[in-house]
Amino acid sequence: CRWAMLGVVGVTSVEALGFGTWIEAPVAPAQTFFGSEVPIPLPAVIGLEVFLMAFVESQRGAEKDPMKRMYPGGAFDPVGFSKGDGFEKLKRKEIANGRLAMVAFLGIIGAAQANDNEGPIAALTRHVADPWHATAASNALAVPYL
Repeated sequence: CRWAMLGVVGVTSVEALGFGTWIEAPVAPAQTFFGSEVPIPLPAVIGLEVFLMAFVESQRGAEKDPMKRMYPGGAFDPVGFSKGDGFEKLKRKEIANGRLAMVAFLGIIGAAQANDNEGPIAALTRHVADPWHATAASNALAVPYL
């Protein structure tokens, strides 16, 4: 869920700030991070990310208390959201927002495939400019068997 929430924010913010689309980024000749060139090659960044996530997950998995393993506190909760009366409500909200983000990312992928690798901001702009003709139903790739 959290990866989907970060993915939707990342995909839309890069395009909204004018740094291209999320589809063009991996195949660009030079990788950039908000306009600044990244001196590390993409495979090294991915390897570092996998290593760091494996370390964090191993620390979380080493916890003996099952509730702390599912919703860790301490260093994993620097703001202190897990302390208080509204924690159960916050967990439900996180799950609901994560599910919505997964559906949103699926929509972003579908829109990109149906519209010649167009980003989400460009697709939204095109739809707002012509809402009766720029829809999912007007594209044969978006609606199979049309």
